[in-house]
Amino acid sequence: MSSEVKHSALLRTRRAVLGALTAVLVSGVVLAGPTAASADSADIRLGQADLNGLAYNAGTVDGVSGPQTEAAAESFQSDRCLSVDGIIGTQTLGELETVVKEVQGKAGVDQDGDYGSGTTTAVKNYQSAHQLTADGIAGPDTMKSMGITRLVASCHTGSAQRDEIVSVAKSQLGVRADSDNCVPGKPYSICADWCAAFATWVWRDAGENIPFMTYVPNVYDWAVSHNRWYGTSQLHSALPGDMIIFGTATNRYHIGIVDRVSGSTVYVISGNTSNPSNSSQIGVYDKSYSLSSSVFYGLVRP
Repeated sequence: MSSEVKHSALLRTRRAVLGALTAVLVSGVVLAGPTAASADSADIRLGQADLNGLAYNAGTVDGVSGPQTEAAAESFQSDRCLSVDGIIGTQTLGELETVVKEVQGKAGVDQDGDYGSGTTTAVKNYQSAHQLTADGIAGPDTMKSMGITRLVASCHTGSAQRDEIVSVAKSQLGVRADSDNCVPGKPYSICADWCAAFATWVWRDAGENIPFMTYVPNVYDWAVSHNRWYGTSQLHSALPGDMIIFGTATNRYHIGIVDRVSGSTVYVISGNTSNPSNSSQIGVYDKSYSLSSSVFYGLVRP
């Protein structure tokens, strides 16, 4: 065999080997891709199931982290003093599993950290035995009955500070804006929509370290970045002194200070709002609303 023929045969052999290696590598990538994606999706599904089981309302368990799942994760993260980013990452998922295991232990079922149908049934049985609403969901009342901490106290303010916030807000009741929407002589007068200016001034005057802000979405952004945001799934936990934001994720249009909560009704002190007795008058008033996601987007906690 001539050297030229030998060289051609060698080239063919090398091409064949390289082709085989390429096929293996391509095959490996194809196989590895869905496996990695499935793992991420599986984590999200587990997180959604656990969030739903703990009454954070993450929506459908589908492995997709949409707005509802993110809002639920944010509420849980805030309750547990975690970084609030709405992402079901390693830390958040681990904390979810820890809390679910506590619930499972009290309900007398295997502690695997997965809030599945077996856990739901066991929690229903526990609730029935303790005169609680038997819905299988470990919400605030059920966790309190079980002796499980839902809200980690280390990053949340006590009642004295809340009382001071409400006191400052009440001191402004009856203040009226003029025809130019100015509030003469008041530090929250900006001669424009001033509900955010009023709410953030109240917190600052009560000793809270928060910037003076005049735009409601900016208050929301600040709350998220400082682990103070509680989404719609946590409206039921509203407390005096919280700032409460009206609207939706795409239209956060008003903000006030929670005065008190009575059942499903919340009383809110807010600036740049109409007088409940005379809608033509704009000022600081204490008004009642249904404590519902149809009215509010969420809470900012001191």
